[in-house]
Amino acid sequence: MRSSGLIVDIKAVKGQGAYYCEDLAALQRTPIKEADRWRAKGETEGFKFVREIAEVVSIGIKTVDGIWSWGDCVGVSYAGKSGREGIFRANLGLEQIEKWVFPFLKNKTPTTFREVMGEINLLPIHRAVKYGVSQALLKAIAFCHREEMWQTLVREWGINTVIKRVPFQGSAGNNRVINADKMIINRLSGLPHGQIDDIPTQLGLKGEILLSYASALKTRIVELGENNYFPVVHLDVHGAIGKIFENDAKKIADYVKGLEAAVKPYPLRVESIALGNTQEETLNLFSDIKKEMTALALTTVLVADEWANTKEDILKVAQSGVVGMVHIKMPDLGGIEETMAAVLGVKKFKVATLLGGSCIETDLTARVSVHVALACQPTALLTKPGMGIDENIQIMGNEMNRALSSVISHETLQ
Repeated sequence: MRSSGLIVDIKAVKGQGAYYCEDLAALQRTPIKEADRWRAKGETEGFKFVREIAEVVSIGIKTVDGIWSWGDCVGVSYAGKSGREGIFRANLGLEQIEKWVFPFLKNKTPTTFREVMGEINLLPIHRAVKYGVSQALLKAIAFCHREEMWQTLVREWGINTVIKRVPFQGSAGNNRVINADKMIINRLSGLPHGQIDDIPTQLGLKGEILLSYASALKTRIVELGENNYFPVVHLDVHGAIGKIFENDAKKIADYVKGLEAAVKPYPLRVESIALGNTQEETLNLFSDIKKEMTALALTTVLVADEWANTKEDILKVAQSGVVGMVHIKMPDLGGIEETMAAVLGVKKFKVATLLGGSCIETDLTARVSVHVALACQPTALLTKPGMGIDENIQIMGNEMNRALSSVISHETLQ
């Protein structure tokens, strides 16, 4: 086995994410027009304004062979809510990297990715920093072994699963009509994801606007799709359905019945349908909603996101039996090894996995996530970065094609 190479130099520079950090709690409490969000005062701790530029720190590791391997330290758009770490600031990242990461890695000869990240996880640094460091380390170790990043992960985790293309789940943001069309044309397996940051205009005080949108979405799938195109309709509502029905499980289930009918015959997933103030409270809500849905013979899959941040959180949610899918946000977990453990752990409970992250991530983190997905084979992979659809499908789709070329024989490609 090749040496992973002595680390001879490290550097870090500021960067920028592909979208914006937003104070969702403030937005759902009082709707704010997008043009006014830049100077509206934030309410969640750490937010100066409701919408802010997403800050990034790129960290580079140079090994003795002279090759630089880069990773991007970045958080998530809706930071500081439902148990998540606060908004990531580049200055803090640079301070932590200089104080803790530089001394730890300089002149170190990594053995395995898992071993080094196990030590880095003990450092008192933001999860965004762990995320970036893990990307750079994975790239460096993969290069020293003359293999793809996904191959390093497969080798170190002893994975025997067949490596195949992972389906994409789109993320439309607020531009959910045009972006859904783009997803349909590109035949994504799941769409549109979306978001609810303005309840009166995106959901409706009785849910009527989302119902109308779901019905129109089905029409567009029929109009733009083909006979053999059968996507999952995945609606991320960030707890907003629970808000308008005051977390009444029966009323929520009755509403889901209407949503399910609106998109039929396409299967439906609803993410973060209702939220409590703690993980336990949220799981109890999900349990009550699921019972009511079962009584109505509904097939809609409930998806957990909030209060499923760390590996331990995620496995507890999966084991609870109240959700059919868990959205695993890579920046929330920190190091890539934590994401690997979370996805593989959830699959043991026969629960589906959406390997995701955030619109504020970068082209670099999006490419790395493709390799993680190929190694651990989640149910679906969320497209990122940004909210433009075309760009993130291109970045991730092309990376997946390149990575899979090392699986497919040359003859097959002729």
